[in-house]
Amino acid sequence: MIVNDIEVLFGGQAGDGSLTTGDFIATAFKRMGLDVYTFKDFPSRIRGGHTNYVIRAGERPHYGLADYVDAMIAFDLECVEKHVDEMRPGGFVIFDSTSEQLTDAVRRPDVRYYEVPLAKIAKEDLGLELVRNTISLGVIAQLIGMDPAIVRGLVTKQYERKGDKVVSQNIGAIEAGENYVKEHFKDAPSGYRLQARPDVDRLIMMGNDAIGYGALAAGCRFMAGYPITPATDILEWMAKHAPKYGGVVIQAEDELAAINMIIGAAYAGARAMTATSGPGQALMTEGVGLAGVTETPIVIVECARAGPSTGMPTKTEQSNLNHLIFSGHGEIPRVVLAPGSVEESFYLTVSAFNLAEKYQVPVFIISEQALCQSKETTPKLDMAAVTVDRGKLHRNGALTFGEYKRYEFTEDGVSPRAIPGTEGGMHLVPGSEHNDMGVITEDARNRVKIMDKRMHKLVSMRPDLPKAIVHGDRSAGLVFIGYGSNRGPITEAQDRLAAAGIASRFLQLRTLWPFPEDEVRDFLKFAHHIFVVENNMTGQVERLVRYVTGPLPNMHRVLKYSGRPFRPIEIIEAVLKVVPHDNGAVPERSSVKSVEMERSNSAEMERSSLLDRAK
Repeated sequence: MIVNDIEVLFGGQAGDGSLTTGDFIATAFKRMGLDVYTFKDFPSRIRGGHTNYVIRAGERPHYGLADYVDAMIAFDLECVEKHVDEMRPGGFVIFDSTSEQLTDAVRRPDVRYYEVPLAKIAKEDLGLELVRNTISLGVIAQLIGMDPAIVRGLVTKQYERKGDKVVSQNIGAIEAGENYVKEHFKDAPSGYRLQARPDVDRLIMMGNDAIGYGALAAGCRFMAGYPITPATDILEWMAKHAPKYGGVVIQAEDELAAINMIIGAAYAGARAMTATSGPGQALMTEGVGLAGVTETPIVIVECARAGPSTGMPTKTEQSNLNHLIFSGHGEIPRVVLAPGSVEESFYLTVSAFNLAEKYQVPVFIISEQALCQSKETTPKLDMAAVTVDRGKLHRNGALTFGEYKRYEFTEDGVSPRAIPGTEGGMHLVPGSEHNDMGVITEDARNRVKIMDKRMHKLVSMRPDLPKAIVHGDRSAGLVFIGYGSNRGPITEAQDRLAAAGIASRFLQLRTLWPFPEDEVRDFLKFAHHIFVVENNMTGQVERLVRYVTGPLPNMHRVLKYSGRPFRPIEIIEAVLKVVPHDNGAVPERSSVKSVEMERSNSAEMERSSLLDRAK
């Protein structure tokens, strides 16, 4: 019997409610005191095409998928055909047998099958086809022992705004699912069991929502964007919440308009941001250059997806990093931050706004579909720890005309900034090259001097940039480097390798530009094997590492570019191909606690670090 450790996959056709049902069960798991991670894998069309939603739940955070799926709820045969090979031996499938039957080709001897006519029960017994998905909740709830009170409470809350009749119909659907299991499968236990634990002071939140929340907490009061998957959630979140705090959110006519709007808003003194993905980022490139030369503080959220061009809009990838770092005409200082969890998405967004204004540069937050559209349980966010640093923004009355120089040469490269309209100020902000007063000039000596001033910010800001986090055994010779959503699968692979006698340490990069050369160089001292884990084909971070260190004989790329995130076993297998291992099999997830417990003990320390970065 596996207790409190399960990964559930809901699958069917886009638009049939699979994703909504997945959200519901994720919330139920969270209410039962479990840590939850979710992953959406859906097609890039409104209706039709296979879609699935994975919910992983356990007694500790994982921030990623497991090796295998434990339980599948398949609303059609296509779901089973696509995912039966991902099932864990001993797992089970709940299949809607109303109009299709399982074929021999999809039956595995090591997987249990519960064939339930979900749609037939919904239509003929309950008179409402729409409750088919709710019946499936009753089935799995009975099979794995979910708390009935929690399930019914969530159903009531979900539907109470639609009236008592709808609530009653859905409660009846839950009971129908439970009763079907009692009547037909009482001698066929699933092998899984959930036991409720206290649900204390935690949230369940999506990465994009955490970015929106962080922006609002940081004082962002203007956002312009153009809808694009997987970034649209941020625009929607801000449109819903920002106006309540005096914010303005605009859906622009395109990405060029969006970036120029936020440059204008930031020039006028507002904290401003946009959110986009690869194709939109390409269109914004010229605007980023304008923000760089005019030293206008803006924040751009890039929610990466699989490219190039339209690519696979709803799939995850880490292939846009080079674009953020190197794109554009001319040279400007810029910052790229990379959260590795939903919680970090909040705090690093706060940091992004403070860095943007303190150093008057464009700051990117790079996330990816497997993080920005995934939900995680996370500790309550500490709003009291959030501070706003507006840098050298002038806020003390009138200026003395002739003394204020918008681009004054300073030791740290950062000039005083006054909001247009300030008495005594002169506000010239050209996209062309200019002198310290903002007057356009092509003078050769001024050009060198002001280029040096702008680019020197990359040096000045280094003490304020979010530091990388080292996970695992700091003395280990086997090391990992990675960022973003790969934090979860890498740390879980570490735990299981450690349990098999293979110690490792992991440098989770959180600032990707300016590249943390000193941190990387120090981390790689005494490393025997270096595994750089990335979701792209060309090894973009591995190339940045080699730029710092030069060729290293034992540096190995671990790459995945199928549009899906890593599972821990894929990283473990990559390690075992090159590292001698005489200790038998690497244990499965449920038997590993040592390193994870160590991390849990240091969680508060890490959280303090996050809060420090947010200040």
